[in-house]
Amino acid sequence: MERRAPAGYNICKWTMGAHLTMAYLEVKSPHGTKRLKLSDSSITIGRLNDNTLVLTDELSSRHHCVIEPWEGGFRVRDLGSRNGTKLNQTKIKTESLDNGDVVCIGSTELHYIDPDQKFSHKRRETPDYAAEAADAAAAKSEEFNFQDQVTVDLDLNTAVEDAATSYERKLRDIINTAEKKPFDESDISLVDTKGVTIHQATSAGLDSGSDDDDGEGIRAFKLMLLACFRARATDLHIEPRIENAAVRLRVDGYMLSAVELSMAVFHRVIGVVKILCQIDTSRKNVVQDGHFSVSVKGRRVDYRVSFTPAMNGQKVVIRVLDSSNAPSRLHELGLSPWMYERLRTIATKDAGLLLACGPTGCGKTTTLYSCLRELDVEQRNAITIEDPVEYYLEGCTQIPIDHKQNNTFANILRSVMRQDPDVIFVGEIRDTETATVGMQAAMTGHLVYTTVHAKDSIGAIFRLLDLGVENYLVGNALDVILAQRLVRRLCPTCKKPIKPTPSQNMKMGRLLEGVKRIYAPTACKRCLKTGFIGRRAIFELLQFNEAMRDVVLKKPTIHGIREIANQGLFTTLQQSGFQMVCEGETSMEEVDRVSGTQ
Repeated sequence: MERRAPAGYNICKWTMGAHLTMAYLEVKSPHGTKRLKLSDSSITIGRLNDNTLVLTDELSSRHHCVIEPWEGGFRVRDLGSRNGTKLNQTKIKTESLDNGDVVCIGSTELHYIDPDQKFSHKRRETPDYAAEAADAAAAKSEEFNFQDQVTVDLDLNTAVEDAATSYERKLRDIINTAEKKPFDESDISLVDTKGVTIHQATSAGLDSGSDDDDGEGIRAFKLMLLACFRARATDLHIEPRIENAAVRLRVDGYMLSAVELSMAVFHRVIGVVKILCQIDTSRKNVVQDGHFSVSVKGRRVDYRVSFTPAMNGQKVVIRVLDSSNAPSRLHELGLSPWMYERLRTIATKDAGLLLACGPTGCGKTTTLYSCLRELDVEQRNAITIEDPVEYYLEGCTQIPIDHKQNNTFANILRSVMRQDPDVIFVGEIRDTETATVGMQAAMTGHLVYTTVHAKDSIGAIFRLLDLGVENYLVGNALDVILAQRLVRRLCPTCKKPIKPTPSQNMKMGRLLEGVKRIYAPTACKRCLKTGFIGRRAIFELLQFNEAMRDVVLKKPTIHGIREIANQGLFTTLQQSGFQMVCEGETSMEEVDRVSGTQ
């Protein structure tokens, strides 16, 4: 059966129920190129394994789009993806495919090839509302009157207003996903770096409800801060691009695209941030740092700001230092009973060394602050040395690192030793000098908390030895090494039960005995289509006993240390994560990603 193609499409022959050509997709990604033959069945594309074409591209959604038969040919249909589907560089919802069309999903390109069609590569553009209005006016020129002119002008004004407020609608979509809404943007007061309230929560002076340019910048910025509150974001990224600026949030360790701003709104927001941080607004090609705070319903939240010059202007990253999202006491960390008892014992001793290890952002500082809160700081002199000080701890002397003044960890630590300390928290061991002084302090009657970057608890021992610390110091000073990671928790609304595969059964071993189902992520509005809400730490605790000290003092090996550890209550990071899988808290893939195993 032959039919006429719509205007602008190539004319080709079709038959009822079957496609006469040998059409295929040529998939080009950073990992290589492959061909996928098209048939009468649909091809789903996305990151989840249940898709026909599985992508590893971070910009793709779990179920991104589908290429399906349609009227004898094929069409592409977006499945509500987070970053959209582009056809010939233009975002689309549903469009038919012609020979030569290119479907873009992040950095992956899908080239549609149909040998029976001539190369089309039809042009699709975002509608030009002004041009469409002008064409409509010209087409009706014979019956044009004053009322028609007023209607066209109103349509154009509406289009401009819609474009100007589109970012607000998208931000409110994120804001409204949260179940708890204790306050809104009108309750937010902006406080500058000197503690002066610049913009009150109420409509006093130049508030967020103003209609001028400054008011729009304040309103947009407050909406971004409110979106960070509601989405539990730890970082806010505002990055200028060629035609607009992208706003992204880091939620549960992952970057999520939030909204795109026009360059005019972007510059107004940047101006507001620089005024709050008391930063020179005229300098745009240098690195600039600052901080400000927000007061909302009696609660204060601090923000750390970093400006960096990029290709299209200054990119700003704002770190959200909201302690309300983090556990504050040791019993809130989710430790197993024996780990909790051991940590609480060392955290309240008169002397010893507690070493936390893991990558940046795994929650080491939060854990050690929880240990500090177990102490009676009224009766003990507690001093912290940090770079920078992120959270205020009442009753403690908190000292920030300042490399410009030569106030390094080692120099301040030596000075602190003359301040009659009982408890010392060293933010991070970065060199031999800091490690040596800290361990000597632990051996001379002080309680020391500190951190080091290492993969796991056993690796932390070799990291200290690699820094040049003597074996006798490592063996005698250490009491406990705690390794940890943050694992995303499955969204309770949309998680789905699945049957464990044979390979998962083998990997989890005895832990999976009696467990008939585990859970996997899907996506819903509440979890911002990520499948996860919130994070929880998994731990690996290595205790130092006499046998362990003997191994470290002689010639330590990974095998020898692990043998001694396994004689007691030793649980690896992976085993701790598998326990969460059995409890339905997280997925197998998340544990494998975080624990570094496959």
